[in-house]
Amino acid sequence: MKHAPPLGFEQVPPGGMCVCAYLFVTRRDQLLLGKYADDPQWEALAGLEPERRRTHGWGWTVPATHLKLGEDPREAARRIGEEILRIPGLRYSEPRPEVDFYPSKMAPGEKHYDIWFFVDGAPPKDYELQVPPWYTELSWQDPRTLPAPTYARGHEDVVARWLATKSNVVATGTKAAARQDSKRAVSIPRGRKS
Repeated sequence: MKHAPPLGFEQVPPGGMCVCAYLFVTRRDQLLLGKYADDPQWEALAGLEPERRRTHGWGWTVPATHLKLGEDPREAARRIGEEILRIPGLRYSEPRPEVDFYPSKMAPGEKHYDIWFFVDGAPPKDYELQVPPWYTELSWQDPRTLPAPTYARGHEDVVARWLATKSNVVATGTKAAARQDSKRAVSIPRGRKS
């Protein structure tokens, strides 16, 4: 912002910054994941330009969107549920913020910032899966056993972070699991204090 504190951001960092909402729709321990079709509607639905949807259409992704300027993460999650997934009667949790910071692929030598809003969604009991035309596939998958290389756009790390915030469990084969292994954190049994 123009009136940021002296060390605050006045412009987007050189390595880029994304502010996104992810909608984790679950049913019986299964997570709804999709594969992008090369459909121009993705630009209006989620800010996904042709190059990205073509590059990442091969793998599983969590239904997500970039937030529009001034959009509340709750509104973005509802947009995912109603416009992208077309699930009537979906119930939404409050957003949980997460952040990530990593080397930028588009600006070598710079860091990219991600601000993620994780929202859980529960479909009505009678909901039957229907695949919108902008997906080639939409399917219930077990996020604890789905191999990391089957995800696109780095969504294996997004799912690992979501799982960790829900249960302190990190899926194997992800960068998050590797970071956790390298730290060799000491766990304290429940009921005991450090």
